[in-house]
Amino acid sequence: MAKRIKGMSMCNPVDLERDYLIYTAKYAIEHGYTHFEMIGPTHHPVKGNADGMMYYRKYSEFNEDKDHEYVDFCIGLVNEVCDMLKPHGIKTYFWHHELEIPYKFDERYPEIHNVDGDVEITHPLIKDFLENKIEDFFHLYPNMDGLVLTLHETRIPLLKLKNQKLGKTERVKYVTEILYNACRRLGKELIVRPFASLEEDYQNMMNAYESISHELVVCDKWTQFDWSLSLPHNAFFNKIKNNPLMVETDIFGEYFGKGFLPIMLKKHIPEKFAYCESFDPRGYVSRIDRNGFIPFGTPNEVNLDIMNACHDGRDVDEAIDAFFKKNYGEAGPAVRALMEDTEDIQVMAFHVGGFDFTELSAFPRLNAVKNCYNIQMMRDDYVIESNEWFIPKNFKRPPLDEIVAVKKHAIVLAEEKLRALEALKGRLTPEQYDGLYMRFKNLLYVAKLWERLIASIIGYSKYFEYGEEKYRTMFLEALEDLTAINEDGKSTLGVTRYYPTALGTRGSLSENIDVSKIDKVAQYVKDAKASFEYEAALEAELKSEDLVDFIIPGSGNEGHKLFKEVNFSDTFLLEDGVCRIAGTYRGKAFSTVNAHGWFRYEIAVKPNAENEILITAKGSEPSIDFSVDIAGEKTVIREAADGKKEISVKFTEKDGRDRVQLRLDRISASTPFFYMIKVKA
Repeated sequence: MAKRIKGMSMCNPVDLERDYLIYTAKYAIEHGYTHFEMIGPTHHPVKGNADGMMYYRKYSEFNEDKDHEYVDFCIGLVNEVCDMLKPHGIKTYFWHHELEIPYKFDERYPEIHNVDGDVEITHPLIKDFLENKIEDFFHLYPNMDGLVLTLHETRIPLLKLKNQKLGKTERVKYVTEILYNACRRLGKELIVRPFASLEEDYQNMMNAYESISHELVVCDKWTQFDWSLSLPHNAFFNKIKNNPLMVETDIFGEYFGKGFLPIMLKKHIPEKFAYCESFDPRGYVSRIDRNGFIPFGTPNEVNLDIMNACHDGRDVDEAIDAFFKKNYGEAGPAVRALMEDTEDIQVMAFHVGGFDFTELSAFPRLNAVKNCYNIQMMRDDYVIESNEWFIPKNFKRPPLDEIVAVKKHAIVLAEEKLRALEALKGRLTPEQYDGLYMRFKNLLYVAKLWERLIASIIGYSKYFEYGEEKYRTMFLEALEDLTAINEDGKSTLGVTRYYPTALGTRGSLSENIDVSKIDKVAQYVKDAKASFEYEAALEAELKSEDLVDFIIPGSGNEGHKLFKEVNFSDTFLLEDGVCRIAGTYRGKAFSTVNAHGWFRYEIAVKPNAENEILITAKGSEPSIDFSVDIAGEKTVIREAADGKKEISVKFTEKDGRDRVQLRLDRISASTPFFYMIKVKA
């Protein structure tokens, strides 16, 4: 087997930490790594990306908003780590997302905006700023070898802007080429991560990368889309024709526990590795941590040894046995037996026929439940778009009784594991037992919580499909059970060790933690009940009107063959009602220009007649801007409004159809919120 690049990435996505970074650097040296990536607090509004760990020179006026203490800390620490690794032939890289500009950049230079309020990326000031950013970064980090570039999850979402002079391929090429050439001039590398969920976007990006250089390394995940244990191999590798591939892996658990659940990826890692080898990759880089939780000193560290064995062509079973013997002595075989099948139990708990029911493996918010088709898919007449984010291609939902049976079986298996662990108590040190107990107890809580989550979603969905009170009862009882399980978990393990709340306590182990801010189970119960009651009352009111059809966007009533642009269509429960938006809206603290998006429904209309479509909406700014397409007839709406407004669009059906498609698109920097769609004839 040809020697591959052996890489790791760490501090994903948290502040760089001295002790941990030095430890991982030493680990990389001792275990023959050749590639070392630091991620850092990617999504932090001040510390994120390369911008957050550097000072600008030409654009120094924007340095006043930086966290100077953190920048100075990074300059010292990162250069120390680079100097540690360089003599051992280990190259160092930093994760960076674009397009990023300082928050006050567009205020200082308003000329970069186009008439729709979006940043025009081809403006000369953008190019100049990017070129200077690269020069300034490597001026401060001269021994770093390069950057790993992602063109998503940014303040200016490059591919999700609709008002640009350049098409998607051209704008990807434009921005990437600026950064690539700037790096080359300095003798640095640029590695690109496509990270595209739509095949069209992926192809556009590869066309752009190939046109820049066939030497440009493409780093992509080994699962299709993201890190779910149930998703297939990354089929998009077939689109990388002329550029070298580097494979990115997650062997820690971004979507499978973040270290708080036991998992031994005995099947997942070797299967994915074998698939990737068929593409003759240049190498692999593995994420080894998440949100400040690390594998070292835990039973899950076995996954690093499994990955190392695959890298080195060694027997995986022997590597696993050696790990447990080294760390658990004579109890090693029993602990290994305990860890067997843990990935299968997680799949049973978290997934439905390959469909992921988590939010970064955390208990999902109501927005995630509504935005990921979780309610729609429980309907008897469900229609969801397969091959979308976390949805396997040609997805077929299992029968509901089978879904419920699998969830209950996960509980049984988790209970068996916990009993087996309790029988080992005298053979383990207190520290070993405590680490295993915390993880296996959490595994049982997770199995119970997700079984009740699914029950609540089924009840929610079925009530709005059939209107039968038994489903309302099912929904409310499931919420009561969730509350009881959640309270037991917090009481038994404590909020910093209990899985649903522990994921929100990183860096805050004070006894004065405000649990309400991190308790996602309690938040889901509260939001789901409030939203359900609001929607049920509003639906009853709408049914009394003389309407051909109606939809409450972002509700359980939304099963009108809803389709949307991947995850760019958030839902909200606001003071003035339930709504859905065409895009993402995370506030100016995250995004200078929020991502554009669209969604559509199949609505009933009166055939061979004039229909009036009444759309209740408001805008994030004083204007309400969107386009509505009804059966191919497009109307652009630009209206001033303070608060919600009902907008009338006429549609004459001429072809004898009683159902047509209605699509809503965001078209400007003002985010449209949609509350109601009525059809009158």
